[in-house]
Amino acid sequence: MSVKIKVFATLKDRFGFEEMEVREGEFREIMKEVAKIVGNEWLDVVFDKNWNVRDDVVILINGRNIRDFKDVEIQKLKDGDVIAIFPPIAGGFY
Repeated sequence: MSVKIKVFATLKDRFGFEEMEVREGEFREIMKEVAKIVGNEWLDVVFDKNWNVRDDVVILINGRNIRDFKDVEIQKLKDGDVIAIFPPIAGGFY
């Protein structure tokens, strides 16, 4: 039972993976699981200091922008779900 994480553009080089699978669960817990594998800097890419998804990162869940979901809908991701993460389009990371 796993969720697939795909990263694109500069994130592939920065974190050393293009795709990985982690156990299904709540979105924030899944992101913490990825951080255990690639380092805590991962969390700074995905979340702001208040644990909200950063505005300059595009995250799709099964092809839908995470901002289109109500918070309740994204809490629990299930087997076979795909999370795609794109870095900021212009300017890159600090």
